[in-house]
Amino acid sequence: MLSTVALAAPATAAPALAPFDAVNQFIGTELDTTQNKSNDAYGNTFPGAAVPFGMVQPSPTTYKPGNAGVGEKGGYEYTASLIRGFGMTRHSGTGCTGRFGGYEFPTIPYAGDSLPVNPATDVKGYYLSFSHANEVAQPGYYKVALDNGVTTELTATTRTAVSRYAFAGAATLLLDVSGQNNRSFGSEITIDPASRTVSGWMYGTDVCDVGNLYKAYFSTTYDQPFSSYGTWNDAEMVTGSTHAEKSGTDTGVDFRHDTGGWLTFAPGTTVTAKTGLSYVSVAGAAANRDRETGGKSFTDVRKQAKRSWQEALGTVTAAGGDDAQRTSFYTALYHAFLHPNVREDVTGEYLGYDDEVHTVARGRHFYRDINFAGSGWDMYRSQAQLIALTFPRVADDINQSIVALVQQTGRWAPGAARMQGDNLQVILATLDDMGATGYDRQAALASMVATQRLPATTTTRSDGYQYFATGMIENRKGDFATSRVLEYSVDDFAIAELAGRLGSVAARDFFMGRAQNWMNVFDPVTGHLRPRERTGFDRSFDLRTRDDGSGRGQFNQSTGYQYGWMVPHNLATLIAKRGGVAAATAQLDTLMAQLDAGAYTQTGNYLSNQPAFTTPWVYNWLQAPARTADTLRRVVSEMYDTTPSGLPGNDDQGSLSAWYVFAQLGVYPAIYGTGDLVISGPMFSKVTIDPVGGRPVKITTSGAGRYVSSLKVDGVRQTASWVDASFARRGGTLAFTMSDTPGTWGTAAADVPPSYTAGADARNSVGTTPDGQGNLGSLDLSDWSLPRSALPAPGAAIAGFTWPSAAPGTPDNWIPHGQRVDLPDAAATSVSFLGLATNGPATGVATVQYTDGSSQQVNVTFGDWAAGAVGGNVEVLSVPARNNANGTSAAGTFRVFSASVAVDAARTVDAVLLPEGTDKGIMHVFDVAAS
Repeated sequence: MLSTVALAAPATAAPALAPFDAVNQFIGTELDTTQNKSNDAYGNTFPGAAVPFGMVQPSPTTYKPGNAGVGEKGGYEYTASLIRGFGMTRHSGTGCTGRFGGYEFPTIPYAGDSLPVNPATDVKGYYLSFSHANEVAQPGYYKVALDNGVTTELTATTRTAVSRYAFAGAATLLLDVSGQNNRSFGSEITIDPASRTVSGWMYGTDVCDVGNLYKAYFSTTYDQPFSSYGTWNDAEMVTGSTHAEKSGTDTGVDFRHDTGGWLTFAPGTTVTAKTGLSYVSVAGAAANRDRETGGKSFTDVRKQAKRSWQEALGTVTAAGGDDAQRTSFYTALYHAFLHPNVREDVTGEYLGYDDEVHTVARGRHFYRDINFAGSGWDMYRSQAQLIALTFPRVADDINQSIVALVQQTGRWAPGAARMQGDNLQVILATLDDMGATGYDRQAALASMVATQRLPATTTTRSDGYQYFATGMIENRKGDFATSRVLEYSVDDFAIAELAGRLGSVAARDFFMGRAQNWMNVFDPVTGHLRPRERTGFDRSFDLRTRDDGSGRGQFNQSTGYQYGWMVPHNLATLIAKRGGVAAATAQLDTLMAQLDAGAYTQTGNYLSNQPAFTTPWVYNWLQAPARTADTLRRVVSEMYDTTPSGLPGNDDQGSLSAWYVFAQLGVYPAIYGTGDLVISGPMFSKVTIDPVGGRPVKITTSGAGRYVSSLKVDGVRQTASWVDASFARRGGTLAFTMSDTPGTWGTAAADVPPSYTAGADARNSVGTTPDGQGNLGSLDLSDWSLPRSALPAPGAAIAGFTWPSAAPGTPDNWIPHGQRVDLPDAAATSVSFLGLATNGPATGVATVQYTDGSSQQVNVTFGDWAAGAVGGNVEVLSVPARNNANGTSAAGTFRVFSASVAVDAARTVDAVLLPEGTDKGIMHVFDVAAS
């Protein structure tokens, strides 16, 4: 049959499925209950009506009796048989089962002329049965013929939901103003029969219920008169009532479904409702509705929404691919453009992070939900970059919205964050490098420099004090301490890159030093990134586990094997520390043996979750881009399809979908904080990225196969498997020649993408503090430091050493991880180290490098600063007290030692490589000298 099909070509080829027609909103709506990966094994997407980056997403929410973890999802579960109603907003693809946000002000079309039971006591009795056979979903439009005979249609503008309900008989709309997905602290409804208007508000908690509270307002007009109406408030249900309110200041309550109203219409009526949404006021909601839909019919709005999506999806024109591939691709592109969401009203007013009303500049937009509770943890790895390539003005507005957050609060997280890291800094720096510079760049950098350093009183990084002082977070802190070190290193790299672009050399150098803090949690003995205790590495920790059940969770939503490659800015050094290209390739092959194993006792990967996003492209750094191509095609064929369960993990507001788009485009922004693009080769024959208001990128192919055999960038042949950020900024052409067999393209050592190694040798620990200001450093991970008042002056000579010239709160010693300390080229009989150990003694192996290229390994041991010298140590100085982070000091004797080792006097010493690690405790080196 296959050969017959191949020979019997049609007379004319079928036209390619157009981007708009290719979108299947049901992809990602079904939970795969056969998988247990630690996060939901489905996209948690929804069918409904929205426009790109719109404030509203009117859509159905489903209910399935039984397992609440399946049936009571916050969006749409494909196996459910009941619809809870049609709400105003959605967070597409969230996790946090049972604590989904959105779904404000749901409406339930009820085929009756009166309510038989109070919805406050039994709202489930009003849920609506339906069949998928009676649904239609297109970008900007949703329709369902319910089993009760009511046909519901939804469409939208940016801030207004337009709904049409066609009743066959009795006609009632139930308005559950307190029926949102997360807890409700109060709501109000007001019915005005004369103007056929209903308005109100709700107050509640947002997605994940981590403490982010908000108030939303609505104003709805109906095109048909009310036959009757009424409200309910708890047990009170009053026909003819026009007002109900339940509110208070207690945020520990849940008033869901307690307050609402109903409207009845003449039997057989078709009712069109226009509902404006606002986060400022009811008046703002009404203005949004009137400005955007005044004088427009349902059909007019639907056509306008379609045009918006045709333009958005048209930013990426892909040629080739069968219907299934095009459906997966364009559905992913659709999902990536649902968020972030415009937050200001048509007047430009928006409620800021300071709970004050501000006005955005004309022609700009304010985005408040830059990746919901994650503070950008998901968005910075794919979605932000896709937006920069397709909607550069949106990228500008995202960056300016981040600056507004900082200016209004002095913080870099929008309220409580469920995920770790100051990831908005990475988003801003990445977008900036890709050309999104239409924001206050200097203000952004100034805030980063001011907030992300000791005394750590204004940072939003948990355990920021310990991280800033020591370059690590000890595993006893829990809360995924080890992965936080890796995330914070990426944050600091992003700050350094922005500082460099803006000409701030001091800030660039400072934060590049911190960007290499990931090395503090690399264990040279086992060759893995792993948890570290103040007494040494925890080599008993099973890297396969997400959490060992004793509260020692070390890797957020991942295992140590998956997070073990999360050094996107300096992979060359990570590969070297892992044993080199051959050893690291074997380790990565082990990870890729299972592409999506999850985070429970696995050595395999978890590519449906964000920390693993870069891993397929690591092969490019391993001089094996063909393996990147192989892995990505496995991912596309094994993990994704066009069924309702065809999205393998939570879409997290479009980040997983954006990753999938990049996988097929053949480029990926793998070095977060930059706009550098790593190349894997496209899966379509031709792609044009034609951004709205930007410069196009054209990707062409000749030949067949999955492997790149040659590449021309703007007509110039290159073998490097990456292009720098200037390509994303200026646009251009990538012309690929493809082959069925791997070749030599991209395989030379000079072809690999960049690794940013600056700062790797810098001092990385702050161990001395002014009296009364112990929060400006920490030597021993338990908040104690040496008092600067009892130490030599910065730059002073002491016992043949030079005391570090470091200002308070800046690094003054090395915690060794192999740093190179350059010495004056001179013959010497010994090399000496000035330092100490905390929780020691501590021993490591240093390397003396000679100018002739030879080297010598030497053992270095320091005694504990609070205990005394060990063999080979000489006490250089002692102090009578130590400072604590709480501002106090404690009496005692605390010491600094020298340790000397003999070297070959016949050769000239060039430099010393500090130990890669120590046997126990933590070693601190203040200076190295040859004599």
